[in-house]
Amino acid sequence: MNLSDWLLANGGDLQIVLFFGLFALLVGAERLVPQRPVHAERRARWLANIGLTALNLVTLAALPLSFISIAHWASIEGWGLLNLIALPLPLAVVANLLLRGFISFFTHFLAHKIPILWRIHRVHHLDTEMDVSTTVRFHPMEFAVNLAIGIPLVVGFGLSPWMLVLYEVVDVCVTLWSHSNVKLPAAVDRVLRYLVVTPNLHRIHHSTWQPETDSNFSAVFPIWDIIFRTFRPTPRRDHRIMPLGLEEIRGSLANRLLWLLLSPLQGSLQDSPSESSERNRLEAEFTPNQEVVANDH
Repeated sequence: MNLSDWLLANGGDLQIVLFFGLFALLVGAERLVPQRPVHAERRARWLANIGLTALNLVTLAALPLSFISIAHWASIEGWGLLNLIALPLPLAVVANLLLRGFISFFTHFLAHKIPILWRIHRVHHLDTEMDVSTTVRFHPMEFAVNLAIGIPLVVGFGLSPWMLVLYEVVDVCVTLWSHSNVKLPAAVDRVLRYLVVTPNLHRIHHSTWQPETDSNFSAVFPIWDIIFRTFRPTPRRDHRIMPLGLEEIRGSLANRLLWLLLSPLQGSLQDSPSESSERNRLEAEFTPNQEVVANDH
């Protein structure tokens, strides 16, 4: 059995093993080499995050379609760019991984810019701290939204089913790590963040400051942020003290599972993160002395 057949047959199981194995390892690493102090509301946060994770695992299993099944159908029909051209295997792998990364980038970008999508996606950003438990803190509806946006792109690009599985395996590893509260040596981070999404790079995306929230949309490869000029390598405040989450909701409400599930129906929060951009711009312009200049700690 070659690699492509093995991934198609075992990719799902491999993702599950990697998810739970790396989750446990990163929990230990967060205690040994944390980037930020342990949050006072850690227990409440974890109860909410683990609850959403469990719901999302059930949701994913219940979805009738996946990018893999759609890509398999498109390959049989010969639809899509990469199904129409013959590339050497190394180039085909690179093209598939990068284009799949673009789908993730584009979907995430839309989730921040379209108010109805933001109302679903903001559940992820309502976490007032960030650690490995934040990885699958999503509203279950977000997975259906991602499918609806991504399926036409999977077909249009003609992505390979087994290379999509390969991407998902890489994605599990990177997204668990990038959400973790694990300190990376500054010299390593300065190089690695241009190749793969690091914890420091993704933490900027979870900042309460809107210009930072609307940056670093990529999940695995930051190349699309670099190309579309949404790449922000350093925060305006030190990673160890920068506030995370959304300013509109702090404290215990952000960790109530039922409230989070119903929050897309709530009208009290901003309809999109960009709506507070002018206030944040003025804040940055008129209070520069109160900011902590970011460095690569």
